Amino acid sequence: MSKTVTRIEEPKYASRKRVAAYCRVSTNHEAQLESLENQIETFRFRAAQRGDWDLKNVYVDEGLSGTSVKGRVQFQQMIEDCKAGEIDYIVTKSISRFARNTVDTLSTVRELQSYGVQVFFEKEGIDTADALSEMVLTIMASFAQEESRSISENVKWGIRKRFEAGNEVKVPLYGFYHSDDEMFLIQKEEAAVVKEIFERFVHGEAPLDIMNDMTARGIKPPAGKCWKRLQIDRMIKNEKYAGDVVMQKTYIENHLTHRQIRNHGALPKFHVKNAHEAIVDRHIFDQAQKIMAMRNVAVGNSTYPYGEMLKCPHCGKPLVHGSLNNFYYNGERIQNGGWGCYGEGGCGGYLIIQNVLDEAMVKAYEEKYGEKKETVEFYWLDDTMETILLNEEQVTIHWCDGDTKVSQLDFSEERYCPSRYSVFYNDYLDRIRCGVKKNKYKFLMGLALSSAHAG
Repeated sequence: MSKTVTRIEEPKYASRKRVAAYCRVSTNHEAQLESLENQIETFRFRAAQRGDWDLKNVYVDEGLSGTSVKGRVQFQQMIEDCKAGEIDYIVTKSISRFARNTVDTLSTVRELQSYGVQVFFEKEGIDTADALSEMVLTIMASFAQEESRSISENVKWGIRKRFEAGNEVKVPLYGFYHSDDEMFLIQKEEAAVVKEIFERFVHGEAPLDIMNDMTARGIKPPAGKCWKRLQIDRMIKNEKYAGDVVMQKTYIENHLTHRQIRNHGALPKFHVKNAHEAIVDRHIFDQAQKIMAMRNVAVGNSTYPYGEMLKCPHCGKPLVHGSLNNFYYNGERIQNGGWGCYGEGGCGGYLIIQNVLDEAMVKAYEEKYGEKKETVEFYWLDDTMETILLNEEQVTIHWCDGDTKVSQLDFSEERYCPSRYSVFYNDYLDRIRCGVKKNKYKFLMGLALSSAHAG
């Protein structure tokens, strides 16, 4: 009996592909949104003409860059639906609409192929089901990435030219709003809050106290549900409230990561004075900046309220401030800071306790102006006093109006005399430096703290 081989033919059924379309535009400009509508309408028309296509969904990302797939919500959803087996085929207008990053393009296509999904790029005529598609796709995706880089550089050039010309850029900022024709128009209710914060800060109130009060009063913050310390700090430092604009404070690292980096000299900055109407008086704004510099919490202490107004009577170097709370001298606790000639170049020959100096300053002000002051604040020192001269027994004030006042320093006991106190303090520092005494205090004047000495 002869052997017979028969070929078995499986019955063929007309199959329909479950198709998805992906559309994207990188901005929300009207022209681009119109282009997006055209893309969507075109894909729906094509699907209706194809008897083997079943258009399951159209995924749309508006106003999002194509240089990275991260952040494109609809794109990510499309990938998840493919992974779930809901889609067989994806159509998109071009490689640049899909992704302008070569690595993202290839890795995404390969991932989709692992789910059994192919992609058709209409403009380039590339179907990833074809054998040679990956080689062609790699070349075309590289062109798209280079095109993106070129566009990014052109945009950066245009922005920098605008900066050089002093042209402002629209940015959202508490206290202002923008119209189609004008930028940085004052929003009255928010501007009143800004003014209050500056006034309170300049008059000596701490940002944390201001923040807590704003929250307690239910005043709407710049962002979020409650006020944050960083919001207060940023507001006080922002030159736009004085009517100025500093341009190019930050820049974009590159066209792929889009990471924003603070500009610390890598690119030029441009300061435009009186660029728009101010919310805060420039004098108050300038005082606020000086106070921010004095309250340097980054190093743990402060030069508020005197700044560099105090000079050593022996060598002329500006005195530095140190926190001496719970510091003991001859068995008595010092419950205040001090001002001394320490730090780089300091002679170490003068150290005065702050409350002794403050009492003399407040007394001098009250005698001249007849106005009661509880504490020394920078704003009235800055407004009324030209110079402050110190010696062992008195402080000499030269007022801004030309008057001079000599006020005695009240040393009720000899131990607070600046020269004698500095001798004791220098000996104390020497014992810490040589390891005889353990340092229990932070931020002592004239002492560079180390882990070996810190207690």
